[in-house]
Amino acid sequence: MPNSSVLVQLLCMSVPRENMPDMHQVRWRNTHSSSPWCYAATLDPTKQIQTNFNFLATQVWPPARAASLFLEKHVDKKWRVCELGCGPALPSLTIASLGLAEVIATDIDLVGLEMAKMAAEQQGFTNFSTKRVDLTGSPDEELQSINADLFFMSDVFEKSSVARGAASFTKNVLDSGSRVWTFSQSDRAQRDIYLKELQRLGAGVYGRIDWRSIGSLSSSSDDILSDRLLLIEVDELEVKYY
Repeated sequence: MPNSSVLVQLLCMSVPRENMPDMHQVRWRNTHSSSPWCYAATLDPTKQIQTNFNFLATQVWPPARAASLFLEKHVDKKWRVCELGCGPALPSLTIASLGLAEVIATDIDLVGLEMAKMAAEQQGFTNFSTKRVDLTGSPDEELQSINADLFFMSDVFEKSSVARGAASFTKNVLDSGSRVWTFSQSDRAQRDIYLKELQRLGAGVYGRIDWRSIGSLSSSSDDILSDRLLLIEVDELEVKYY
């Protein structure tokens, strides 16, 4: 068993690229050859077992596509932005292509982070970086070196512990003066745990503690930016694939 310092070094290492799963490109807009893109793991159970990675962290889910469009329309290009639970990080790569000052994609899964890093490198996004962050850990410790104007997450509610942790991170970020935009698929049971934990923590002072359908939000960025906390519901059947 390695000592703690060696273990930390191992956890922070990138995944050797020869051990990566088979991958394919996922473009934000299939109709645009210049569209930003991310990598997603190709479905291969044998390879997944060999590399021991979290399949969920290597796929592009419908809320990530919805977040990409929403951020593209409404993010302030002067902002520094951090994605929590990024997986392949399509939304982060999309806004990095807009020329934001800084985009940080975070996840606990090293394979997902390596996929995001590779995609950013190959597209020349020098304003993009990755960091390993555990949403079930302490927000003060996990976020101590991250300074961002906006934190966002899309469909991170894999299990109840992550939902509670995400609520704790949300309250911590709001207390620090930054914004939080959370995108969630409408059929995710654990998102109710996130909501109740936000209420328990008193996050209601920063915005409405209920889900608002993405279609009901104003098309005006000024109206959207008036709230520091946005909880955005995504109907996967209404997500467009351009």
